[in-house]
Amino acid sequence: KWTSKSWWWMESPKFNKQYLVALGDHTSLVMCPNHLALNQESSSSSSSSTVWTGGQCFIVPLPHCESFVGLDEEVWQEVYRFQQSLRDMFRKEGREVIFLETVTRTSRGGTGGGLALQAKMEVIPVPRRVERDAPLFFKSALAEVAQEWGTRQKPIVLNEKKTLHNSVPKGFPYFYC
Repeated sequence: KWTSKSWWWMESPKFNKQYLVALGDHTSLVMCPNHLALNQESSSSSSSSTVWTGGQCFIVPLPHCESFVGLDEEVWQEVYRFQQSLRDMFRKEGREVIFLETVTRTSRGGTGGGLALQAKMEVIPVPRRVERDAPLFFKSALAEVAQEWGTRQKPIVLNEKKTLHNSVPKGFPYFYC
């Protein structure tokens, strides 16, 4: 049931190969169909849901995992290489990129202990001015909804030593940007 909902994962029966952009040893790069993209630009073939509008895509681990926190180091290294390549590619176009991952109790199979949706990291190309303001925007937005979520956690600022992999406990819900 859960694997069929993860259409972005190559092991899902709903995976469509035309969405595959690149395949690594441990991860894949899958384009976001136009009808699901945040930036829905019009195109000459707007009726097609497979047009890769604006470059929005997903980095998806090949082995099943519920979040990027649970990935092995070799998979993380490939994720970093994909991220750097995407940054370089979009910078040549005059854009920057924001990477997002949302892990909720629902995406992890609820409380029943069942299989979870396959992890995916969203890759969202944005104008440079948007990327520069993104940290402030996300901190402000998270502070506004903290009360609604019943949490007062401060955002964890990541760096080379303090990574997502070693800062968030396995199995916890989180939002990564």
